[in-house]
Amino acid sequence: MTHAGDNPRRLATRGQLAASAFLLAGIAVLGTWHDGPVFWAGALLGIAGVGGYFVQFETPRGVVQWLLAAVGLCMVFMFGLQLLIGAFA
Repeated sequence: MTHAGDNPRRLATRGQLAASAFLLAGIAVLGTWHDGPVFWAGALLGIAGVGGYFVQFETPRGVVQWLLAAVGLCMVFMFGLQLLIGAFA
């Protein structure tokens, strides 16, 4: 029988927090800048956050991770809306 180790369960992993931070940074940048290189830098931050979200929240465990996943999903939709507003404005 193999043993996976005695790693303590965390409320949220560093990857989950980083993905949420990238999404939040992308939303903040796109909320204030609607053109130019700053807009595209915010778009790249948000896209990194979206990718990280789908990788890190594949199987949330526990109530805190489910809540963070739900907030992250709302941020993914908000980022998408901000990106569409900025791209078509």
